[in-house]
Amino acid sequence: MWTLDKPLLNDAIADIAKVIAASKGKLSKSDGVIMNYLYREYDKNNGVITTADDDKLCDAQKKALYYLYESQTYEGQDLYYIREELFKLAKVCPMCGFGEISQLDHQMPRADYKSLSVCRLNLVPTCGVCNNKKRKNDSTTFIHPYYDHAIKDVPFFIIEVNSTPDTHKVYWNFGINEALIGNQLLIDKINNQIGIIKLYKRLMNETNEMLSDMLSGMDEWSHESLDETLEREYRKHYRRRGINDWHTVFVKGLIESPNFTIVEAKEYARNNNLT
Repeated sequence: MWTLDKPLLNDAIADIAKVIAASKGKLSKSDGVIMNYLYREYDKNNGVITTADDDKLCDAQKKALYYLYESQTYEGQDLYYIREELFKLAKVCPMCGFGEISQLDHQMPRADYKSLSVCRLNLVPTCGVCNNKKRKNDSTTFIHPYYDHAIKDVPFFIIEVNSTPDTHKVYWNFGINEALIGNQLLIDKINNQIGIIKLYKRLMNETNEMLSDMLSGMDEWSHESLDETLEREYRKHYRRRGINDWHTVFVKGLIESPNFTIVEAKEYARNNNLT
């Protein structure tokens, strides 16, 4: 969730010759030299080029690249291998952390930066829901999964777990620790992305399902069994998904909350027909 390992610049550069061949004469080797420059600028500037950079290719060449994405990157087409390789970078959508990978998002919009239409550094594997929600928004106000790695090892994502004193009904709230992030630009990106893709609302269903699955798997209803279950789940998700993935953060919130005890667990299980 949030970040992905960046595709290699050398692989993006190697794609250029294949892109030119797939264009069937609409792009030349001299266009390839410009594309090489643009891809290197994009990588050097952590996932950004300017409109002036984009305009180094003339309109005809940019239009050719724009249509190559649709005509050549899907199954059975010459550039499909790029899609296949990028889909292997993520098991789930990096924006929401649970959606099935089904689309490639142009981090810098294809409509505005046609020169990057088939540049793998600008193509991010996502789920359809997140891609559609991001599409009409300013891409520079979203986390770039390949380049914004300053947040990778900072435990900024928070899920606070509480319960009502009288009914012991458990509930939780999502948030970010802005002080730990420190960088205001990254803080704004994270908050904007969360709002646009409606992350907290969508995560409520996922966390409810996760808690139901965890409690269903308990061997017995005791403090010791609950503690063992939570610790086991935390270790599993931390190893597999990292410190800021919602699975890890949710279990951490359950463990650290003084308001989630065997009493709350039993009440949750009863309300959800788990016992």
